[in-house]
Amino acid sequence: MLTRKKSGGKKGHRADTNNGYGVEGEKSTAHQLKYIGAEYRVLHGRRVHAGGGTQEFDHIVVGPNGVFHIDSKHWSGDIHFTGQGVERVKSRSDRGKQEEPHSQDPTAQLYRHEYVLKELFKQHRIQADLIGIVCFTHPNCRLVGTSPAFATLKLDRLVHHIKTYKPKRTLSAAEVASIEKLIKDNSK
Repeated sequence: MLTRKKSGGKKGHRADTNNGYGVEGEKSTAHQLKYIGAEYRVLHGRRVHAGGGTQEFDHIVVGPNGVFHIDSKHWSGDIHFTGQGVERVKSRSDRGKQEEPHSQDPTAQLYRHEYVLKELFKQHRIQADLIGIVCFTHPNCRLVGTSPAFATLKLDRLVHHIKTYKPKRTLSAAEVASIEKLIKDNSK
């Protein structure tokens, strides 16, 4: 289930849905991840806590080649990754619509996600590659440049990117199951 409860709000509503765009992107990503293969474990909508912090993850994929934390963005228009961060230029079809709050750099959120997972892994002495991905799901999105720290890609490249990632150390099926359980045990 991809809908999450906003504290103090209606069930199934998230604070960052941007009029449903956040949930739409998460649903598209979840659908794509159905095709990743049985050797991978996929978790959606987890609030993981470790290292004194809690972060909400759109998707976490645990597989033989590492742990992938994915933030889905259903943004349209040109998305420019520069040395100063992310700049968004809305497409012509979006200009007449109400302005959406897309000025926030999605990689800042991935840094926070990565911190929580690294702390959790350090506490439990887990050695696994940890890979952050910003996945853009809107069909009218064009990516210009890349993030220096995280993969930035369109939805149609997500499964391929995960499956072809070359890890420093391959995880056994037992390690994959153990990491999945650890994440589940430390999340809501």
